[in-house]
This record gives sequence, C-alpha cells and structure tokens, in this order.
Amino acid sequence: MWMAIREFVGWLITLVGLALIGVVLVLALNRNVFEAMALSLPAAIVFRAGIGLVRMTAAARIASSLSQREV
Repeated sequence: MWMAIREFVGWLITLVGLALIGVVLVLALNRNVFEAMALSLPAAIVFRAGIGLVRMTAAARIASSLSQREV
C-alpha cells in the first residue's frame, strides 16, 4: 500500500517538474531569458526528485518480491 502511494507521489512530482520545464520553455521562447534561467534549476531539481522517488519505489518492489521468493 505504501509503495503505491509513494509511486503515485513520485509520478505526481515528475509531472510537476515537466510542467515547470514547459514553463521554462515558454518563457525562453517569449524572450524572458532571466526568468527562464531563474526557474530552470528548480524545475530540474523537482523533476529529478520525482524520478528518484519512482526509481526508489521500483527498487523496493523488486527487493520485496525477491525476499518473498526466498522465504
């Protein structure tokens, strides 16, 4: 149960990061370079955090399935 919630939150954070990257792209195309530069680092951090959470949940699922097979 907790893994499903953690995976959902990870995907949600990943989608927020992608939305922020889209905002950065729109700002850059509208020649608001300084605003795009200021938002690019937080957008990348949020995206990477979401991907990290999804990866951690996948690893936990694999580890729990392997421990159940051995017992």
